[in-house]
Amino acid sequence: MTSETDFGEPTPETCLRVAREAAALAAAADDMALSAACRSSSRTEAHREEVMHAVHREAVEAEEHAARAEQWAADPSMPDSSLRYCASGAVDHAVRAQEAAGVEATAAALRTELERKLTPEEHAERESERRRSEAEQEVEERAATGMDADNRHLARMNAYLAESAVPLLGWTAGHVRVLEAAETGRLYQRDGQVRQAAEHGGWSGGRRVSRGRTQDLHAAGFLVAVDAADGARVLAATPMGQVALELARLHPAGLYESDRAAYEARYARVAKRYKRMDDKKAAARRLPALEHGAVGRYRRPVTLVEQEARAAREAVEQWEDEGGYCAGVETPHPAVGNAPAAAAEPAAAPVQAGPDLPPGMYFLPLPSTRYREWWAIQCGRCQGGVRTELPGEWHDKYEAAQAARDHFEYAHRPFGDLLTEEEVAEVERWPLSAAQRTVLHWAEHAHLTEYDDGFWALDCVPDRWDVNKKVARTRVTGLWAAGLLDVRLDGNGLRHLVKSPTGHRVARLLRRAEHQGIAEPAAKDARLTPIPKRIGGYPLQSEGRLFKGEQRPVATDPAPAEPAAVTAAPAPTPGSGLRPGTDAPHAPAVARADQPLLRRLFAPRAARDPRPADGVRTVIRRPQRILTPEERERVQDMPLLNLQGALIMGITDPVPNASPMPEEAGAWVREHAWPAHFQQEENRYPFGFHRWSMCERGTCWNCLNGRHDICVHRQKGGPDVDDNRDWVTNHQGRIVAEFIPRPGGEPCVWWCRCECPKDGPAPARPAAKKKPAPAGSPTVPEPASVQAAAPVRAPEAGAVQAALW
Repeated sequence: MTSETDFGEPTPETCLRVAREAAALAAAADDMALSAACRSSSRTEAHREEVMHAVHREAVEAEEHAARAEQWAADPSMPDSSLRYCASGAVDHAVRAQEAAGVEATAAALRTELERKLTPEEHAERESERRRSEAEQEVEERAATGMDADNRHLARMNAYLAESAVPLLGWTAGHVRVLEAAETGRLYQRDGQVRQAAEHGGWSGGRRVSRGRTQDLHAAGFLVAVDAADGARVLAATPMGQVALELARLHPAGLYESDRAAYEARYARVAKRYKRMDDKKAAARRLPALEHGAVGRYRRPVTLVEQEARAAREAVEQWEDEGGYCAGVETPHPAVGNAPAAAAEPAAAPVQAGPDLPPGMYFLPLPSTRYREWWAIQCGRCQGGVRTELPGEWHDKYEAAQAARDHFEYAHRPFGDLLTEEEVAEVERWPLSAAQRTVLHWAEHAHLTEYDDGFWALDCVPDRWDVNKKVARTRVTGLWAAGLLDVRLDGNGLRHLVKSPTGHRVARLLRRAEHQGIAEPAAKDARLTPIPKRIGGYPLQSEGRLFKGEQRPVATDPAPAEPAAVTAAPAPTPGSGLRPGTDAPHAPAVARADQPLLRRLFAPRAARDPRPADGVRTVIRRPQRILTPEERERVQDMPLLNLQGALIMGITDPVPNASPMPEEAGAWVREHAWPAHFQQEENRYPFGFHRWSMCERGTCWNCLNGRHDICVHRQKGGPDVDDNRDWVTNHQGRIVAEFIPRPGGEPCVWWCRCECPKDGPAPARPAAKKKPAPAGSPTVPEPASVQAAAPVRAPEAGAVQAALW
């Protein structure tokens, strides 16, 4: 089918005629601008003279294009497209000349003569020619590379990866030879010597291999040693070593000429001003590991021969697994009669390359091991035609295909696909009302949260700001009991309700059924059957009931001026969820409006309610960091001014929170992604500065010095609370915007991690230090207490630190 933008090449006569007409129109516009300049007054003389010069320049350019077109038309060596180029340029200059002169741009009509529409026959011929040329080019590239288009693209991406990754390895050609020897499976070590055996299993003799390079590669994780017979250790390449070897082969220019040049390159990368010279040299002698993520980004391309062999092997495996039947493969029959030719050349049967995938889903071969192949799934629908790799890796191709079908069913299944009989039967089992379907929608696209006063859908209107709606309690609990909703707990005592996998599948199935007119929303809420695990009912937060493993939220009762009288707890009722013999939960007291929020949250416990008689209180215990001898030395080497600041901020012994990012990845981000002013301030402190939040700080300076009676937070009557404000800076360190990390107002607090009590009677003040005995005294003076090294005091192994109540 042709379109309005499919045009053909005009004839040479048309190009010459259009060029001459355009030059004539430009010359006429030039004459009009000259006449206007001659008739100008003193007030308009400067403007009209400027217009005259501008129109004249465009007219001269149009004349040159027309003359060049006539000259190239007489030259047979010029291509056919040169005349169209000259004619198009003459038209453009003529249009600009008319616009500058202020007359009607009639030259623009000449462009349509240069854009002749193709006839359907010409368009079909051009399309056939294009496809034929693409097919010929594909055949040539396949013959040259032995790979299809996808694997050729994969090879190019690997080459780009090698250009950036190989120079960072700091290798020479000798390191590559060691890994090539390990790739053969005959590299071994015995009696302090590394050799390449002549054959497998014969761990004696052979060619010598550099022991130093082998040890460096083994220490960096590129080689792994396995014990063999007769005291030998076989050295094999790890997955990272295999990828590094392939990248080094793809980009040999990234290798260094000598060990000295490689050492100097590594030294230039690891040398930092704050490091000692011995540490710099030791770091430069070690080989760095492959850059983070390079192993995952590398994909080994597969040749056409390997694809055919893999397809044949999978067909045989499927034949055996399915009892002798393979879809798409003809059943083999024994030769009948004397037919040697047929026996010598069996008929070619179509071979199935693997399980079928939904449209837009593709298999991605991953680096395989010796005994198992690995696969990933790519989706071409998630990001507008760009293939996106789905999370997960599978060694079974059929399991990967099932995951692809599940993703297609959940995310990309068209609503117009007719429901099967099984799907229709499942739709009938879920007669949800419109309100119940709305709750499922809010659980996915809004914040469906439970509070003490019920369930709320937060910000549930997409075109209006901050619109919250209350949801019926029985409606939410019924969907939860049926398994359509799950509860996600956070550390602040809040409960968020989200769709379960069953809820996702049912919601999409109901939308398809409604789109096809098979089922409509019910008039009333459906009474759903609870699943076996949720027959006991939903533990409502308003009743004080908790899920398994859930912790009670932070209490918000005010600090009473006088202790309230203790009343007897009522007997548990049958529906209260309490066992006989247990105390009922205390009813939350009403908070006074005139009392500040932080005072109500973090007031001393003695002012909030009396402590139990046995002195035990329920708190969240957090560990106190135990510094190693190396960390002690690092703290002692701090400048005195930075040490004072670290003590005030509590970062001499910080305790990091659990993070999905490993420490190596965080170090790489701090070194390569952080701006220079961040790194300068980070390097002044033994454990860094910007990486610690308020809740990760350690022990206060008074407790580190043994003065538990004047603990900082004991004096304050509560912890230090973050104001939930931070600042976004540019590369120069200037503030450009305000950042609110916790819009919900969740507090991030620092409570001294020392195990000393923060309320009640203060601990006794330590005794005064004894003066050392005179020089002539025979008694041995007692050792003085630690002064500057006090921040690295190590608590007992079982000691923990009380945090927020």
